[in-house]
Amino acid sequence: MRASKKWVISFLVLFVTILVLTGGFIALIDPYFHYHKPLSWAGYFLDNERYQNNGIVKHFDYDAIITGSSMTECFRPSELDALFGVNAIKVPFAGGSYKEVNDNLAVAVRYNPDIKMIVRCLDGNRFFNSKDDLDYSDYPTYLYDDNPWNDVGYLFNVNVLFDALQSAAGYSSAGRRTLSFDDYCNWSSNYSYGKEEVDKHYNRDSIVRVEEMLPITEEEYARIRENIEQNVTRLADENPDIEFYIYFSPYSIYYMDYWYQLGELQRQLEAERYIIELLLPYENIHLFSFYTEYDTICDLNNYKDVAHHRGELNSQILKWMHEGKNQLTYENYEEYCREVWDFYMNYDYDSLFE
Repeated sequence: MRASKKWVISFLVLFVTILVLTGGFIALIDPYFHYHKPLSWAGYFLDNERYQNNGIVKHFDYDAIITGSSMTECFRPSELDALFGVNAIKVPFAGGSYKEVNDNLAVAVRYNPDIKMIVRCLDGNRFFNSKDDLDYSDYPTYLYDDNPWNDVGYLFNVNVLFDALQSAAGYSSAGRRTLSFDDYCNWSSNYSYGKEEVDKHYNRDSIVRVEEMLPITEEEYARIRENIEQNVTRLADENPDIEFYIYFSPYSIYYMDYWYQLGELQRQLEAERYIIELLLPYENIHLFSFYTEYDTICDLNNYKDVAHHRGELNSQILKWMHEGKNQLTYENYEEYCREVWDFYMNYDYDSLFE
């Protein structure tokens, strides 16, 4: 009995010691930046948006942010730095809703009083989301709340331990680890582009065409307003010293055809106009749309599918913003809305597939 009791005690002591050492090691290295910014001697790598973005905005040194859905993953923050004289980070959320992006921005603003610029895209395919929609559900909530007790999901996690060990060694399976926001989730060089590639992702024949365009209902206008007010304009209103550079993500002409075939193109254009009118009153919101860059939108060599464009267009967007090109104002937005309505509502979409 004494031997058995001694064995149990020894096992428990060893088990607790291993847990303490494991948790302490993960907290020290902190590969997801949950507790602190990167250690100068460790080799970190940015590769996991929803596990690292929260820690990035809390603990990194920066004064500008690029954020949004996967449409922002191919931005190079170094280019924003050079154009605007800032020190930018990039925190994209692939498949992210307006709420998810805004929630992370709210954390950034709370932790970093030095932010002076935010570049953010608004995806047209989320115009009709409700204000609390989260399109991504498998979330590491233990990294996002202020409850220290559920940090066990981080401190005693085999996958996190593996990342911590690699960071401590300074290497990953791909070689030396480096912190590069230009490369962070940047997939631009990993894909082919052009009509042949886009056609692989768009089966027009499977769409049941609707002859009449569908209007927006009053309930939908209310939903749009609630979404924009909660997840876009409230933060701008509460932080007048931050300049928000917001743009509508420029989808390809194929996406316009998709909406046209479904009878939803009119709704999309009406929703865009309404959102423009909701954003223009804010002096610290600089709003851009690139849908009058017809050569860009209609050139499928810019796209890998109906929505996602190559990184060169992300670079061009930053240049256009710096030049003030395609910026929407009270003076020009009605003309812009009329122009895009005339172009896309009357476009010969069938000619794309001949």
